[in-house]
Parts: sequence; C-alpha cells; structure tokens
Amino acid sequence: MTVRVAGLSKSFGARTVLKELDLTAPGGELTALIGRSGCGKSTLLRIIAGFDRPDAGTVTIAGSTVTDVPSHRRRIGYVTQEGHLFPHLTVAGNVTFGLPRRVRRDDQVVAELLELVALDRRYARRYPHQLSGGEQQRVALARALATRPDVVLLDEPFSALDAELRVDTRRAVTAALAATHTTTLLVTHDLSEALSLAKQVAVLRDGMIVQAGLPEEIYRRPADRAVAAFVGELTAIPALLAGDKAVTALGTIALTESAHGTGSVLVRPEQIVVTDPRPGLPLATTLAIDFRGHDGLVRLLVDVEIGKGLTVTARVAGQLLPTPGQRVGVRLTGIALATGA
Repeated sequence: MTVRVAGLSKSFGARTVLKELDLTAPGGELTALIGRSGCGKSTLLRIIAGFDRPDAGTVTIAGSTVTDVPSHRRRIGYVTQEGHLFPHLTVAGNVTFGLPRRVRRDDQVVAELLELVALDRRYARRYPHQLSGGEQQRVALARALATRPDVVLLDEPFSALDAELRVDTRRAVTAALAATHTTTLLVTHDLSEALSLAKQVAVLRDGMIVQAGLPEEIYRRPADRAVAAFVGELTAIPALLAGDKAVTALGTIALTESAHGTGSVLVRPEQIVVTDPRPGLPLATTLAIDFRGHDGLVRLLVDVEIGKGLTVTARVAGQLLPTPGQRVGVRLTGIALATGA
C-alpha cells in the first residue's frame, strides 16, 4: 500500500512545522524519516495517522484519499517510543485488543502473533511490568499488526532501549514487517538505524523533504553540504575542480556532479585510505587517534607545499591503527561532493 502526501502544511500557532511537504513511501517497504529535532517528523506521522489535521495538502493510501477519514478508519498501526501497553491486561489481552471478541479467545492467534515478533507463546500470560523494554516494544508491534493494517507508523520505537536490546528488538521488528509486507514509516534519530534498515530514507529540514532516496544515495550523493554533514562525518579538502573530477593534495577523486574552479571536496573518513609510506603517495603525520574498538578515527597532518596545515580525518580498522607521530601514506577513494566552486 503506497502512501503519498502532497503539499502538506501544518502550523501550531505562529510556528510552521510542515511546509508544502511531498513524500511517497513505496508499498511493502520501510521508509525512514530523519532530521534534526523539531523538523516535523513526528507531526508528519501524526497527520498520516489521522491524529492531527493538516492546514493544507492531502494524504493518500493505495490511491485513496484519507485526509478527511477519521483515524480509527484508516487501517494504520502506530507504535511509539513508550509502546503504551495496557498495564492491567496480559500480553495476550494487549495483542488481541483490537480484534473481535471471538478471536481474542483463540490461543493459536495469540501464539502466531507473538511468533511473528520472535516471542514465545509462554509470554501470553505475562503482564507488561514483567517484560523487558525490548519485549514490550515487540508486544506493541504485535498489537499493531494484529488487525492487519495497511500501514505501520513507528515513532522512535527503539530509542529508549539499551544498545544490545535495541539491536535485537529492531531485528525482530523489521523481520516481522518484512514478513507481512507492511508499508512502514519509521521516525528515528539513529542514523545507522535509518541507513541499515530502510529501503528509502527521507531527510527533513525546516518542515520540507530536502532529499529522499536509497540509503546509499543519501550517504554517498547527498543533495547539499547540510545533508552530507547530517548523515555522517566529513572532511573538507581544498581542490581544483575540473569537470567530473577534482585534484587535491591527496590525489584525484571523482565528483557527484560536474564543477569547475577552485573549491573543496567533502569526503567521508572511510574514503581516506591510510597505508605504509611509498613512492608516489602523499605523506602525512599521525596527530591523534580516537580508538573505537573495531575501528578508529585518525587525525592526520598532510604534507603539502601550498596551504600548509591541511588536516584530515581517516577511518582505519582497529588492528591497523597507526601510532601518534607515525608517518603514513594517504590516498582518496570513491566520489565526493564539490563545494565552494
């Protein structure tokens, strides 16, 4: 069920939250909504759910306009950060809450719904206070999926969980959504979560979508410098822009779009390859290391004749990290966004 919003605008008093926002969420896939706090992500979900009404614009699901349809008739499941389980009901009671009374008594239905979110049927008799945070979120999703909604909206459902629970829970949740081919919109502040889980990522800024596309496109071909900086660490390197490539002190690199003149290229830390010194490679001195276990960020001072003081940050595998003061070779890989042309 494809979800489309067109020309969506919403203000609260004098504060404009959404500005003629357009977005298409492909049917049966997960779209992640990312952006800084206050950019309109949760408001967009609430309008799609029917909890808030837009000042202008339309919401359609599977080609049918639902802008004026009450929330309870939209066939949408909604899961928040808290889950909002009913504390006085068992897991079985929570999961089957929106189902016909005769179905609620069917233990097999409960077992199938719990299995869908990777929970054993023995959880059916427990109460919410007897569950971990991750288990509560899985039960909340099972309840949202029980009525077989056309769309599921997830508003930061994993943010309150610790790291280990978050990984296990989101793996179970996304597997359940994929198994049911449910169109899903996920609001998250976790960039790695958005890039790893979603088939489409939409970046909001000041109430508008500034870029939407595959995670790889958002990360490797950002629409502008602000998007590039938001989705990952950057180093700006002075460059001579020559059409589809740029010449820098670290070598030549391809550009996402043609540019000419003097400017800079924006590269990710993993695009700066650190090797042993050898003829033909630019040289650099290791200034500092930010050790992160599986890898580390290495601050380097590059040897350049013009514009002395060029420092860059490279990402290096944990077992290959140089030591402070060590001389290394450096080179660029991949493609870069030109700026300041």
